[in-house]
Amino acid sequence: MLHNRVTLASSPVLLALLWQFRDEPLAVCTCISLLAGLFTWCLIPASTVLFKRAGLSGRDLSKPARPLLAESMGMVAATLYLVATFVFIPAQFQYWSESPDSRSHVFPFDRLGEYLSALLSLQSMVFLGFADDVFNLRWRFKLLLPSIASIPVLIVYYVGYGVTHVVVPVFMRPWLGSTVDLGMLYYVYIGLMAVFCTNAINILAGINGVEVGQSLVIALSIIVKDVANINSNNPDYEYHHLFSLYLLLPFTAVSLALYYWNVFPARVFVGDTYCYFAGMTFAVCGILGHFSKTLLLLFGPQIFNFIYSTPQIFGLVPCPRHRLPQMVSMSRPVDRDSEDGSCSEASKSTDNLHKTVSNAMRSFARPRNKKRLSVHGTPYMVPSRTQLEGARPLGLLIIQVYEKLGLVDVERDETAD
Repeated sequence: MLHNRVTLASSPVLLALLWQFRDEPLAVCTCISLLAGLFTWCLIPASTVLFKRAGLSGRDLSKPARPLLAESMGMVAATLYLVATFVFIPAQFQYWSESPDSRSHVFPFDRLGEYLSALLSLQSMVFLGFADDVFNLRWRFKLLLPSIASIPVLIVYYVGYGVTHVVVPVFMRPWLGSTVDLGMLYYVYIGLMAVFCTNAINILAGINGVEVGQSLVIALSIIVKDVANINSNNPDYEYHHLFSLYLLLPFTAVSLALYYWNVFPARVFVGDTYCYFAGMTFAVCGILGHFSKTLLLLFGPQIFNFIYSTPQIFGLVPCPRHRLPQMVSMSRPVDRDSEDGSCSEASKSTDNLHKTVSNAMRSFARPRNKKRLSVHGTPYMVPSRTQLEGARPLGLLIIQVYEKLGLVDVERDETAD
């Protein structure tokens, strides 16, 4: 297999580079990250049988045949990520243990506490995500558990920094000044940010590769920002960006390996484990790296998707089990506009749905000829649908607003309800 041959050939080289640059923490982190990514690349296909045997599997609705794929493979990537970050701890603090004048320097217990608190929150979130994959937890627990997992990071931030002021935009400074102290509200804000980041990745999911793909985009964006600001004259500012790199380099490596197996046509599912793990990684980097507001800018698509999904998240509109487009494969040629006025199979299935709403995500590959669909054509995806029967008045009002904005397609019955 290609991944096994590449790993066997690359591992000795990376180990040699690791020994050669053992005095440079960033180089050590890079080598360890690449090794973790290679091992993840190899272990994921080897673990699929074990996960299927344990009952962690599901049907891929994005393919016509709906094959059975192993779920929760994000657990493999998250486990190797934690191993890589644990192994990196001695390299990060070796200066204070090996330096001849180490006695004249105080060991940075505060930095060690930050790093360990970040790993504790990440490890807790990986465990809770795997519990969600196994027990299918309710939404009320999905909102509560990230808050609990973020407590170690919040405590370390409170003890180590305690900075609760935010910079005011320039156009508002004549009225509010350059900074505003939020006090305890700032801790509420960063706590809610941890909840949002973990669930935002999980909500924008369901299509092959989208969970890992969006996480890679965010992670690479933060890495570019860190590299651009790493040579700062302010030591604390430089440390914060290095701290972010130490967490994101192994995350990017294991995510790339997982993306290889999860991109369409997916051979494994990442599960909620990876979604919570990825979201908490970004939240920890944003909180302890002191760029929480910049992090929210990178979550622009996730914020839009959260606002768009609000009616279903809060129960104002019925929410289906899988909010994703459906794959359609026609078994015979079908005419949408037949001479005898009869409807096609696709039209009948649509008309039978009483008061439905379609997701804003349109089909990936619709046939160019809308009049005729052939069995020889490529299978295509249609927007997901959900019935509006039982929806609350506020939910129906929001759907009407979405319809006017062109975000949804509402199909009404003969009474135009």
